[in-house]
Amino acid sequence: MIGRIPSHMPADGAPGDLSAEDLDALERSLLFAGCTSSQRDAVRGFAYATHLAHGAILLQPGDPNFCVYVLVEGQLAAFTDADLQRRVARFVPGECLGEHALIGPDGGSVYVAAQWPSRLVALDARKLRAVMEAAPRIALNVLDMLSVRLRAANIRHDPQESPASIDFMANHDAVTGLYNRRWLDKAYPAELARCERDGEPVCLAVIDIDRFDRLHQALGHAVGDAILRQLADLTRNLLPSWDMLARLAGDRFAVLVPASLRDTVAMCERLRLHVSGRQFALRGQIATQMTLSIGVAQARSDFADTLARALQALERAKERGRNAVEPVPD
Repeated sequence: MIGRIPSHMPADGAPGDLSAEDLDALERSLLFAGCTSSQRDAVRGFAYATHLAHGAILLQPGDPNFCVYVLVEGQLAAFTDADLQRRVARFVPGECLGEHALIGPDGGSVYVAAQWPSRLVALDARKLRAVMEAAPRIALNVLDMLSVRLRAANIRHDPQESPASIDFMANHDAVTGLYNRRWLDKAYPAELARCERDGEPVCLAVIDIDRFDRLHQALGHAVGDAILRQLADLTRNLLPSWDMLARLAGDRFAVLVPASLRDTVAMCERLRLHVSGRQFALRGQIATQMTLSIGVAQARSDFADTLARALQALERAKERGRNAVEPVPD
């Protein structure tokens, strides 16, 4: 676990020196929802950009926090344990963190770490409170955000878990946070019917990490799970339209894509090339590269038949030498 920002990361920017991307993230954030440009401009003088390396800790229990943060690029997640295994929330660009600093500098109850190299805008909480006195809209936004956080915490800690929480666990994978096979079985006919009604094609892609078993056996269960989470997060960030991504089992993922076979293959090629060209962090300074094999099939009325055809295409991709996308011909 990295508890500081390594020296090779960019230094904090000067207060007021924000990029166009920083300003856009502030405008899109819930913190300034419904605010005028002049109300947002009131914080620019003390706002500054800061960076986190992959794995760096932004917030942790017991450490004081004096800033509210808006994520500009990258991804962060909140964990209940110091080993960063039990994830309870994920943050994407435009979202806010550290709102509790507006109440006081006492640390929060979770660990917040960067899952990818990230850039944030930091806002001094004491100065932001002063702005809120003249802009009650910001104060109401903060109240809304804190209410959402509180409801989420109540669900996590309620010994009598709510039906919504039980349903979430039944339909999501505990390791990656993605949907699971059970959910995909139920979602498939509804998505197929929607696409047929709208006149859209739909395909099923099955994604497999090449030689994952070797990595899993050599480095252990925890590292294998970390790789699966990184791939899941990378896929969601690279192809945000893939909101029907699920983990089938082991190192296999499946996604329903509302596109033609040709376009689905092209999107899968984008993912394959991106994954094969990057390093995946494992432990400390250790990293590895990996490749994907992907099988793609045009959707049919029966999910089991469509999945079997996509798996056959996946096997052909493996036979071709792996690191390939193989479609089932129309």
